[in-house]
Amino acid sequence: MSAAIGEVDVSLVDSLVIPATVHDLHGRFVHVNAAAERASGRSNAWWLGRHFTEPLPPEARKAVAAQFRRAAELGEPTDFETEFLDVHGRLRSVRLQHLPLASRGTIVGVLILAFGVSQPIPKPSVIQRESLTPRQTEILGLIASGASTSEIATQLTVSTETVRNHVRNLMQKLQAHTRPEAIAAARRLGLLAPQGLKPPREPQRPRD
Repeated sequence: MSAAIGEVDVSLVDSLVIPATVHDLHGRFVHVNAAAERASGRSNAWWLGRHFTEPLPPEARKAVAAQFRRAAELGEPTDFETEFLDVHGRLRSVRLQHLPLASRGTIVGVLILAFGVSQPIPKPSVIQRESLTPRQTEILGLIASGASTSEIATQLTVSTETVRNHVRNLMQKLQAHTRPEAIAAARRLGLLAPQGLKPPREPQRPRD
């Protein structure tokens, strides 16, 4: 693993309830979260160093590799459907998102999110951009940027309880239980633009 990809913070990946994997620019597995381990039936240690096309049927590899290059070389997020072979050799349908990962302004790897593996993906019709209030949309963007409740309250000049109320309503609309789940749901529903993980930040004071 190169020094650059090693600087990417994978803590958000581990907090996701959907299968998520991190790959270097050559397509090799660098990190696999617990949901991906459960969905694939393989451990993180088993996947490390293997190529992302390994679980794909031969006829699908070329097309999926082209999607990977779009993210790795052009920095373009992709969203498409394909199939993969599980640990038992069964062919299963999956929807994948390839998201470029950047460190210090340079693409260093690709994050792959998988839907329809261990849980259904909500249909876009479940929630539309118009169903969010302007304030909720604003707070959603601040949550995605990593702002805490108190930081959002300060920036919007409102009370922390007001922010918490908005966040609770957002969670309900997005059918999410945690902020990472809400961010992932919002991105796949088109409410937020997909983006790569940020490099680790300097230690900060505990947030509420």
